[in-house]
Order: sequence, then C-alpha cells, then structure tokens
Amino acid sequence: MGLFLASLLSMAGLAVFFAAVLAVADKKLRVEEDPMITRVNSLLPGVNCGACGALSCHDFAERVIKEGEDPGKCRVIGEEAREELYRLTGAEEADEAPVVALVNCAAEREHKPASADYNGIQTCSAANLVFGAGMECQYGCMGFGDCVKVCPFDAIHMEKGLPRVDYDKCTGCGKCAEACPRGIIAMQKAEYDQLFHVACSSKDPLLRVRKICPVGCIACGVCEKLSEEKYFTVKDNLSYPDYSKQGDPEKIRPLAAKCPTKVIKEIQ
Repeated sequence: MGLFLASLLSMAGLAVFFAAVLAVADKKLRVEEDPMITRVNSLLPGVNCGACGALSCHDFAERVIKEGEDPGKCRVIGEEAREELYRLTGAEEADEAPVVALVNCAAEREHKPASADYNGIQTCSAANLVFGAGMECQYGCMGFGDCVKVCPFDAIHMEKGLPRVDYDKCTGCGKCAEACPRGIIAMQKAEYDQLFHVACSSKDPLLRVRKICPVGCIACGVCEKLSEEKYFTVKDNLSYPDYSKQGDPEKIRPLAAKCPTKVIKEIQ
C-alpha cells in the first residue's frame, strides 16, 4: 500500500512539474500576433477556399498585413466586410473583374454514347482511369459530380448528367476546376456582363465528333469566318473565343446563332 501511494505521489509530482515547465515555456516562447492580422482574419469568411491564392484565410490575412496583398483578392467576402478591410489597411480598392467557372462541355446524359458499361467507383477521378467510364468521347464530362462535391458555396449542381453553375453563388475559387480530371471546367475572368464560350473540349476531327456527339464543336469555322474581329479562332479541331473582345454582345450573338451544333453558349 505504501509503495502504491509513493508511486501515485511521484506521478502527480511529475505531472505538476511538466505542467509548470510547459507554462513557463509558453510564456517565454510565445510569439504575439499582430492584432491587425487578427482583425483582418476576423473579417474574412473562414472557408479557406484558396481563391485568393493563399493556403487559408489566416494566411491571406498575414499576406495583407505583412506583404501588402490586395484585400480585394478575397472573392467571397461580403461588401461591408470588404469596405472595412480597405479602411483598415488603407489600400486602394481596385475594380477587379470577377472570375467564373465555365463548363466546356454541353453533352447531357442523352448525348453521351458509351462503348462499354462502367460499374466501378462512382467518381470522375476513378472513372477516368478506367477508359473514361466507357464513354466514346474522351474529352467530355463523365457526369459523376466530383466538381459538385468540392464546391464550398453550393454553386454547382448536376442536371441531366452535366454540371450547371449558379453564377449568383460562384466565387471563382477554382476548386471545381481542380477536381475535374479532364480539365473541362475552366476559370475565366469576366470583364464584361456577357460571356460567350465554346461548351466543348474535344479535339477530335469533324467526322468523329459528328458520330459520337450531336452538340460538340465540329471546327467548321463559321464563327471565325463570319467576323473580321476574330471573336473566335479555330485551332486543333476546336473553336476558341477571345474573351478580351466580347464587349459588344450584339455582334457575337448572331455568330452563336449560326453555329450548326449550337455549342457557343452565352452566360450573363
């Protein structure tokens, strides 16, 4: 009994000793954070989406205070918090164009012929490793919604086997683009109220596209040939829009209407 009591008291003494050592170390080695960083961090949304290029909201707050990073790079923050950030930091507010996610595929479930049945893991990342879930088109959306699962803002949903972006909610964080194994989702700066993009990523030749996808770009060149301004350029069997020239939608809209597969989509 005496030995047990001695052991118990020894353990208690060691616990008190080490707690005292840790308390002293914490007091001596503690690095006090700049209160401005704490204040800036409190104004940020705390979702750690990475749209600003920082690892986390706290990392971004440190960059704002220590490196003079533009507070406006946070695309998720509310208007009142944004104004407070600029007031606190004394930075000049820039008129930054928003960044949005564009889905470069228009093939809904009925437009996706398969060469084989896929019964594996129901994710795009897994299916892409197994002959693209048996899809004929190696460039199209596989439709398992990896992009939906990673969006922290509920801004993207699957409809008829294709992701649809809610642009009222999209902050341009880029997580959906990172999650897409085929690179179908692209992040684009929206300098104008309307964006015209080619909802296709296929570089297959015309005859193959015609055979496997009724809504794919066939690189016919109509959109390029009918405009001297070169709103679109055809390269590698695919039409590419020039987003820097989209200030006059009334000139581009007729080109989109003449597209034989209606693959040029307008986003407002």
